[in-house]
Amino acid sequence: MQWSNIEVFKILSIVTALIAFTLFVNLLFYPKLIFSLFEIPENESAFFISRRAAMLFLGVGVLSWLIRNVIHSVARQAVCAGLTVMMFGLALLGSIEYFRGYVGLGIGLAVLTELLLGLAYFKVWFMHRKITKY
Repeated sequence: MQWSNIEVFKILSIVTALIAFTLFVNLLFYPKLIFSLFEIPENESAFFISRRAAMLFLGVGVLSWLIRNVIHSVARQAVCAGLTVMMFGLALLGSIEYFRGYVGLGIGLAVLTELLLGLAYFKVWFMHRKITKY
């Protein structure tokens, strides 16, 4: 089965939106779940950052959902590049914090998801890199 670039991007955008909306709800209303998964202490600072991160994930979710049907364009390439950098950056930071001993093994789920999404967005971007002029 051969998927078109539009279908791949659409599925990737929908998956990203669903993950981001799930993280938004969890970080805003049920942050203890994430704290437990990552084995980080609950304190006022953690709850404060959790609420702020929730809003960032809401923005990513809305962006991913609204761009899902966009055909190849400079704007779509920019979104792919930005999400690639974001996902790889989150994966790197999660790995570093694990090896520093600040988070538990549960961070592995996040790192794996971020790596997969980062690679997928990079692939979409890379396939069209010569076409797009920034």
